[in-house]
Amino acid sequence: MRRQAGAWILITLLGLLAACSPPDEPVVALAVHDGEPIGVLVTCDGAFSQLGVFENDNRNDASARPLITWGVSGTPMSEVVEVPLFGQPPDGFEVDEIRDIPAEEAGMAVDVEPLTKLEPEVRYSLSGSSRHDGISVDFTVADFARIGRDEVLAPRGRETMKIMSREAFVRKARSICN
Repeated sequence: MRRQAGAWILITLLGLLAACSPPDEPVVALAVHDGEPIGVLVTCDGAFSQLGVFENDNRNDASARPLITWGVSGTPMSEVVEVPLFGQPPDGFEVDEIRDIPAEEAGMAVDVEPLTKLEPEVRYSLSGSSRHDGISVDFTVADFARIGRDEVLAPRGRETMKIMSREAFVRKARSICN
């Protein structure tokens, strides 16, 4: 699991640096239950899955700042997995170990620090994968108030986030697994 967690951090970092192009379908969304952020991941056929959140302050020189991240990975026990950010991982998942990435793995040494809470006025990205990578959900703590009961914040294309019903998100995300 540690090697897979390191791979997840590396994939996240490379996506930030190279602006990789995931499919134009969301597989991850942000929900809020009782004021607490919840990552919602639609998984594909029990495939190894990952969900993580990282600070995304969009500064240009990624080598000059640490990657501040938190994530879980594992084998899902259900098609739709809800992950309380920084909370107890769902059955089949473990919290990923945070470790620096040596230059041999990433092309440059990367200082990785644990993300333990969300701060106001900081932009974050929630990302997930289950056989396919999805578009990340960009958000701030201020977005929590906009997300109603049975709703999620999900990507609409690469640049826009949209509030939609949880049901509509799950239906659309299922299509990426086919």
